[in-house]
Amino acid sequence: MRPAIVVASVAAGPVEDAVLAGIEEEGVPAVVERVTTGRAVDLARTAARQSPLGVGIGIDGDGAVCVQPEKVADPIPELVATPAAVAAARTLGHDAARICSGLPLKGSR
Repeated sequence: MRPAIVVASVAAGPVEDAVLAGIEEEGVPAVVERVTTGRAVDLARTAARQSPLGVGIGIDGDGAVCVQPEKVADPIPELVATPAAVAAARTLGHDAARICSGLPLKGSR
C-alpha cells in the first residue's frame, strides 16, 4: 500500500466526502476502505494500524467520525465528532493530514 491515511467508512455520503476533501486540501493521500459495521473509534483504531502513515479515520453509520494516530492508545476527544456535521468532518480530515505532516491542528470545531 502506498503511503496514505486509511479511512474506514460504513457508507459514502456528505460526511465521508467532507473528510476526504479536508485530507486532499492538505495534500496527503487517502484510501477508503469500505466496511459493513463498527463504531467510529474502533474503525479508526484498525485503520491506523493499516495505514503506512500511522493515522486512521473511522466513519460509522451514525455519522460519527474519529481520527486516530496509531501511537496513541485512546481516542483524543478533540479528534472525535459524534455525529459529525459536514464542517466538523472536513476539519477532522484536515487534522488527520496535519498529524501526518507534523503541522499544528486546525483547532476546535
